[in-house]
Amino acid sequence: MNPTDIEKLFKKPGEKRYDYFIKQVVENEEVFGLADVEGWALLGDDSDADILPLFPSAELAEAFRLAVEFDEYQVEALDVNELMDWFDEMEADNLLVAVCPNPELNGAVVDPKRLKTDLQTAFDKEVE
Repeated sequence: MNPTDIEKLFKKPGEKRYDYFIKQVVENEEVFGLADVEGWALLGDDSDADILPLFPSAELAEAFRLAVEFDEYQVEALDVNELMDWFDEMEADNLLVAVCPNPELNGAVVDPKRLKTDLQTAFDKEVE
């Protein structure tokens, strides 16, 4: 993705970015987040919930990292199968997922159960 494509995607509504995320993750079987030596970068909300930002490409994750000045973090890839296994633990920890948030920190924030179900449904359709 070039910078213009990234900018256009970040301007789309959260649900459109969510749909794009599902499609890309099913196609590439990889997701990207931001991590440092202590773990994954988390965002917060007004209710103090921990929210894990995830992206469908390294370029989007890097653009987000630079825009929000998360200088201490690096883009890390995560195999989609590992993510699918991790969803139950995330649910137990009351962790939410920000799917492809933009630099204004807007995006579809969903519970891990919904994201797991939507990804599994998309994978199942891919197999058919």
